[in-house]
Amino acid sequence: MKERELSVCIWIHHIATFAAAAEGIYYLMVRKQKFWRKAGIFLLTAFQSWAAVRIVAGLINGKSGIQDSCERLEQLDGGQNEKRRILWTAVFLSSVFKLLPVPLLGHTRKRK
Repeated sequence: MKERELSVCIWIHHIATFAAAAEGIYYLMVRKQKFWRKAGIFLLTAFQSWAAVRIVAGLINGKSGIQDSCERLEQLDGGQNEKRRILWTAVFLSSVFKLLPVPLLGHTRKRK
């Protein structure tokens, strides 16, 4: 895989992490939810906030955990197209699973 493509995937993942942490904070501060929904949002936000701290620490130290995972992906048997599909699928799914659960938990129906 090209270094630029790998860099784009890493930054998409980083942006999704920071967006998920911000989204969780928003839903915790602004929205009113039942206890279990709020507890779920809190846990998801805590995990994403921890991931954001690790990303910042990695940027400061110059070492990225995602970069290590991508290097392990390069060691797999298979063609470049297969590795590229695995990488982009992982980035897409991780972004969806970072950004989707909090709005689903925080969604409240308006009563008539």
